[in-house]
Amino acid sequence: MKRLKLSIAAWSALSAVGSFWLLNLFIPYDRMVEISSSLVLGVTFAVLMRWARDAARALRSGREGSDFLIVAVFSIVLIIFFQRLWVIVVRYYDRADHLVNSPISAFIAWMLAWACMLVLIAPDAENGNIGGRGRVFVGVALFIAGMVSGLGLALAIV
Repeated sequence: MKRLKLSIAAWSALSAVGSFWLLNLFIPYDRMVEISSSLVLGVTFAVLMRWARDAARALRSGREGSDFLIVAVFSIVLIIFFQRLWVIVVRYYDRADHLVNSPISAFIAWMLAWACMLVLIAPDAENGNIGGRGRVFVGVALFIAGMVSGLGLALAIV
């Protein structure tokens, strides 16, 4: 318990949750969405600037678990950044159908799945090989994805 008391990460998580709910009591919903979205956009841009060099280096070498993890974290943040920009564009054009129903939404989810797959295999990647445990988790992920999408397609047909 002593380590948790000294953990900056734990205190920052508690502060983030507490400050959100405190502000949410006084600020209207629409404003909170704008503030939160703006915060995500600003923080993701700063993270992208901070991690770009490390991610480029890791992407070039890309054989160890740490390389997979660096590329994955950078990619997840990059995807979130572009998702926020896409939402701003969609909102600016008053949710035009050709924008809302464009392939960009599916592409964002597709690339997020890829980046999360890198996070999944990172602990087991060593010298360009993915360990057995990582392969099992990839199999589980693909099984769940196939089952859910298959169910969705089957229900769409019925």
